Amino acid sequence: MTPEGKVQAYLKSRVLDTGGEFRKVKWDGRRNAPDTLIWWVNDYAYFVEVKRPGEDATPAQKREHKRLPFPTFVIDSEVGVDTFVDTHRA
Repeated sequence: MTPEGKVQAYLKSRVLDTGGEFRKVKWDGRRNAPDTLIWWVNDYAYFVEVKRPGEDATPAQKREHKRLPFPTFVIDSEVGVDTFVDTHRA
């Protein structure tokens, strides 16, 4: 499994274990869009861009994230996953 895949698998596990929903998304005709949609019941939806440890979103991805109607987070580690889940779960 790739380093990015390990972060994504951990994110999925934590979200599902806390009663959330996790969807891997594909964007037809769009580049640089986030790869994951997450939400908890009675809460907001969040886009997440998963990166390998130490990597950040590209400038083009950051521009695309600003265009979206939901908050978008870039997560590159298990610590980042824990912080995101603990802060945003219902």
